[in-house]
Amino acid sequence: MENSGRLFEGDVVAPDQFLEIFTKGRSLVPEKELMLAILSDAIECILKYCEEPIPLREKLFREAYDWLFEDDDKEPFAFLNLCETLNLNPSYLRRGLLQKMRERSVDAQRAAGNRAIRLRRLASVTKLRQPRAIGGR
Repeated sequence: MENSGRLFEGDVVAPDQFLEIFTKGRSLVPEKELMLAILSDAIECILKYCEEPIPLREKLFREAYDWLFEDDDKEPFAFLNLCETLNLNPSYLRRGLLQKMRERSVDAQRAAGNRAIRLRRLASVTKLRQPRAIGGR
């Protein structure tokens, strides 16, 4: 019974897989294609730039993140309106995206830790290999 909550959890879908679901075998009206492109771009910006400290990339991430997690439905292309029009569950998409961001964050921390270890090893090796100065110094 303690794992009953996991029964309703779904898999995280990559943007390419997400687009494939809607483009196979049926065509969308242009408005829905635009909505799907907006949603796909936002998801891609969030996943691509969630660990980027560069100001422009951070700005793209923040704009996409704010749009996706905003509960406003007044604008025609607001996230909630897109989900309603495309018959998507906004909570499901948000949960999946947050999970994917957490996974990437953990992976980035591991990579940074491994990179730091390699740099320390490299620094110690280069200290050993440095030639002595001519003249006895």
